[in-house]
Amino acid sequence: MGGRDVLSVGVFLLVMVFQVTVVNRLPLPGEGAPDLVLLTVVGYALVRGANAGAVMGFCAGLASDVLPPAAHVLGQHALVLCLIGFMAGRVVESYPDAGQLTTLACAVAGPLVAAGVGALLGDDRISRSMLTATLPQAVLYNLLAAPPVVWAVTRVVRGPRVRTIQPAGYLARGRT
Repeated sequence: MGGRDVLSVGVFLLVMVFQVTVVNRLPLPGEGAPDLVLLTVVGYALVRGANAGAVMGFCAGLASDVLPPAAHVLGQHALVLCLIGFMAGRVVESYPDAGQLTTLACAVAGPLVAAGVGALLGDDRISRSMLTATLPQAVLYNLLAAPPVVWAVTRVVRGPRVRTIQPAGYLARGRT
């Protein structure tokens, strides 16, 4: 495991704790909150690809499944984040310039897939009122939080970019 991988795991742990202790307790309008763990998985998958995104999504989801308040079936969030991580990584592997659109699509798809998996597993919290009131709010909060969160995660996972500086004489010679 390299230095970037250790840093990525540290970021995931920090985001999970921040999600549970701060974000879920914010007095936001409605009952929703942005899912920063989902957005972190998306950012990781955009840099590392589908396989790494699925593995990190599963591990992050399993860890967040056991964090309080865990009011769902163990592995439910792991399945959702695994699917979203794989989807984000696969799209960006096929279309490298589709990172921003993939980010927004995953921000929308995350709560929808979570509701679908919850309904398939018989989660009592999935109801008509949740689908009409809470789900749209969760999607909206994810869409608002997606650009800065995914940008920050991709910068941490990718590392600093080294820019090559062309000498001034090179540019001047091209114009003569």
